[in-house]
Amino acid sequence: MTKAKDIEKIAQIERKNLRYLNLFRLFAGLFFYMLVNDHWVDNFYQVDYFHPSVFWVVNTYLGLSIWVMLSTFLMPQKVVIIISKIMLFVDLLFLIYMAYGSNGFAQGLAILAVLPIGSAAMLYRKPMNILMAPFTATALLWFMPEVIDFSSQATVSQSSLLLHALAYFLIALLGIRQSVSYASTVHLYKSQRKTISGLENMNQVIIEKMSQGVIVYQHDYVVLHANQAAKNLLNDDELFFIPDAIIEHIEQKQDSQIYHSDQGLDLYIRKTKLNTVKNFGVLFIEDSSFLKKAAQQLNLASLGKLSSSIAHEIRNPLAAISTASELLAQSEHLYDEDRQIANIITNQTERANHIIEDILAMSRRSTAKPEEQPLFPALKKLKQELIVQGLGEAKSIHIICPQDKTIHFDSKHLQQVLWNLGSNALRHGKSGGVTISVHNNRIDFKNSGEPLKTSTQKNLFEPFFTTHNRGTGLGLHICRQLCHDNHARLTYHHINGNHVFRIDFNLDQD
Repeated sequence: MTKAKDIEKIAQIERKNLRYLNLFRLFAGLFFYMLVNDHWVDNFYQVDYFHPSVFWVVNTYLGLSIWVMLSTFLMPQKVVIIISKIMLFVDLLFLIYMAYGSNGFAQGLAILAVLPIGSAAMLYRKPMNILMAPFTATALLWFMPEVIDFSSQATVSQSSLLLHALAYFLIALLGIRQSVSYASTVHLYKSQRKTISGLENMNQVIIEKMSQGVIVYQHDYVVLHANQAAKNLLNDDELFFIPDAIIEHIEQKQDSQIYHSDQGLDLYIRKTKLNTVKNFGVLFIEDSSFLKKAAQQLNLASLGKLSSSIAHEIRNPLAAISTASELLAQSEHLYDEDRQIANIITNQTERANHIIEDILAMSRRSTAKPEEQPLFPALKKLKQELIVQGLGEAKSIHIICPQDKTIHFDSKHLQQVLWNLGSNALRHGKSGGVTISVHNNRIDFKNSGEPLKTSTQKNLFEPFFTTHNRGTGLGLHICRQLCHDNHARLTYHHINGNHVFRIDFNLDQD
């Protein structure tokens, strides 16, 4: 497309130059026609005697000039260029003939030949082809009197012929220089045009690949361009006009407020005006969830640094309180009511310690070192730990897994993920049981229960979100992060009356 535009622009320039050349030829033909047919010209150009053939030569040349001028508008440009190249030599023949036939050397008519010689640089471009014009003109200067009888005309000196020939070659050399300059300019233009086109394509690719929506629009909110992210966020694959609700939103200058779309998305919309281009604007559209996650990561990082610095100071008093409450509960002289209070202290210190462990696990998450390991022994070990901890009985924990199935996962991370998902299923399931099934590269933790609310599902894996007063809200978030670090994906589903937490693993090997 760019190459076609370049060719068209160059063709327009050449077409314009051809018309100027043909216009000069027409004016020259009219001048000589008036010279030989209208005595009014005698007032400033007196000719005592014309060569006998001058009259029909002038009429013929004028007719050719008119025909060539019309061909510029009626014929294809390639044909016009060929005709113009041929007419250059006709021009030289005519002008030098008129210089001899009308005693024009004394009047300076022979110098008119420099115009078609200079035009040769515009049509031929190559230096050797351009030099054909002055060589032809010089040959005509010397040999035309040998072919045509100009004995009745004024004699032309050899020095005059030589000076005219030198002028022809000088103009031709200037034309060669201009032609070379023009060729280098065209080459530079094409090179820069190609570079600019490449940058435009690169910008287009970058805009299309952005997760942020970008819309370029006119002052009347007609969309000139919208990337795929903007179409997805607005749920409109054919975005011709900015939706009225968004127009109302941005006209109220609510750039700092969230726009709630019909699809349930909270969009952050920013309007930017282009100072260099009038009547155009740009809208940047973002899903506010990305902004929330970015802020969340900053908060979690700050929390991690804080928890790391004070964990030691908190855990030591907790350990002392827990030990003291356990010793107090074992006292023989303690009333039952006081023993219950001591047990509450012990349970709450254990809960506080569990919260600290979760926060430290989130902030000090070790780098994943995935390795190939058998999955069935890991699930069998999980079942034994759940039974030992009193979270379930052997008959309530069902494992369905091929014994030769392997998983590419960090062993410590796998143990933590399996424990969290298994213990959660036993704690929160209606029946108090869990089924862990492995099929292909997928692990499903199933326990019975009613579907979760949409708002709960949306925030299920967010940190500190919990539906239980004793939960920290970090377990599922940590599990998802650990799965991500090990090229796995943790998702929630409700299938056939069961809560299903699903791990798709070995995603890097699919």
